[in-house]
Amino acid sequence: MTRRVAAGSLGLAVLLMMSACSDNGNAVAEPDSVGTVSDPPAVAADSASAGDDAAPVSGSSSTEVLSAAEASAAAAAANAGQQVGGEEFGLTMEQLAERSDAVEESIGVCMAEAGFEYVPVDFGEIRRAMTSDKSAPGLSNAEFVEQYGFGITTQFDKPMVELSLGEQNRRIVDNLGDADRVAYLRTLYGENTDATYAAGLETENLSRTGGCTRTALTEHFRPEELSASYFNPGDALIETDSRAQEAIAAWYDCMVEGGIDAYQHPGDVEIGFQRQLDALSKGRDPEDLAGDDLATLTQLQNEELEVAGVFTHCEAAVLDPAMERVEDEYFGR
Repeated sequence: MTRRVAAGSLGLAVLLMMSACSDNGNAVAEPDSVGTVSDPPAVAADSASAGDDAAPVSGSSSTEVLSAAEASAAAAAANAGQQVGGEEFGLTMEQLAERSDAVEESIGVCMAEAGFEYVPVDFGEIRRAMTSDKSAPGLSNAEFVEQYGFGITTQFDKPMVELSLGEQNRRIVDNLGDADRVAYLRTLYGENTDATYAAGLETENLSRTGGCTRTALTEHFRPEELSASYFNPGDALIETDSRAQEAIAAWYDCMVEGGIDAYQHPGDVEIGFQRQLDALSKGRDPEDLAGDDLATLTQLQNEELEVAGVFTHCEAAVLDPAMERVEDEYFGR
């Protein structure tokens, strides 16, 4: 799963429970690794304001985009006492596979209604697409970071986008003429043709989805899960541990030592670059940008490369070792 982490003073006691209800309220089998989110204390003053200006909790209709710290605290509050799994969207692997299959079936129905053939992609292929994030043929992880950073403003031929279609749909798209291919992908994905279902799962950011993908997601995901401020309740559970908070603080100090002081916590870094790119491209292919927009893109790419280098070092040096130990305790991985 993609771990989003946030800073804040949230030291809590956590209880493990082995039975609860799924998102739709139906009883589910006892999964191998789940935890229960406890009631969190008030969010620290530097993370969210109080009173009338308080940040909305997960599930509100507000369109306000929260910081990772605010979103984590809100997720902990909204999911207090509920069972969470250790995979994307707080699900167990079995639950994630079942929901994915349902989404793909709904995408197929939507595409057929629009006059296009679409073969639902099985979860195995979706998972392979997810694991291809931040990769490029022939490059090691270190080489990828050096050349592409996070791959957000720098890599526009992401393997995950192609793999997300599944083998059968790739053949369908390849056999279309140029105009029909554009129409197919716009119908499937909407304006952001890189916002595939697999990409949304991997980044836990479904807010950029459109087209039939969005239509299907609204049938099987709750509104708060489609929000740009969504925060995985499983990650929020981890972040209630004081050891996780100490690791996040150490990560911040490491980033500052590396010359990067713009981010209070890791959860805001990558999504920040994605938002800047979306604001710049306005639905256009980034590779088609020219003039001042191209100059801005180049500046953004250079910034991403610089931040990614420091981020990766600090993540490996101080964040991951501590967070992985806490995750192992909570979810048995």
